[in-house]
Amino acid sequence: MTAAFDTFMHQYQMSGSDKADGYGKDALAGLTSEEQKEVFNLLLTELPFSVEWLFFLDAEKALAVAKEYEAKWRCDGDRHVYKLQQHIVQHTGDWVYQQRMIEDYPHYVGRLRLLAIDAVHRTPANAATMAFLEQVILTETDERALARACRHLLGDAGLSPNSDNYQRLLNSLRSDSIATKLAAFTEIHGLT
Repeated sequence: MTAAFDTFMHQYQMSGSDKADGYGKDALAGLTSEEQKEVFNLLLTELPFSVEWLFFLDAEKALAVAKEYEAKWRCDGDRHVYKLQQHIVQHTGDWVYQQRMIEDYPHYVGRLRLLAIDAVHRTPANAATMAFLEQVILTETDERALARACRHLLGDAGLSPNSDNYQRLLNSLRSDSIATKLAAFTEIHGLT
């Protein structure tokens, strides 16, 4: 066994916050082809959290696995399916999976909604992601989800937190007034 495999196994067997730190490329880069196959199979047991590393090891095989599990787990509000969808979009540019991320958002339990918003934001910004963030801003009651959607919308519009308009628009987006939010959307659209 290579040193890389030993490093991987050490990380694989960790628990708690050490496990949450995830894997490093050094644990995967020096693997032999046989070790890569074994590691790939071990990482399958950690889906969807290991999807990034599956793509690192074997992108073609990882894509097939990600699509299979995405279809099987889709709309399960307790599963982190957005992770699979995000990586499929990143590796293929297939906008269908970005749309699925957006469609699946209402199904997630509250704690996962924040992460789903971030995952949508990590896909390329376009009209669909902007419309999604605006919809979240108009309808979301969770303050943390609302705050993330506001920050991501402003960032996608090219506004830096240090810009003159950022705080004013952020306040407008977080307003209780729908009219104020809509006016902020119109102003933001003028920037993009």
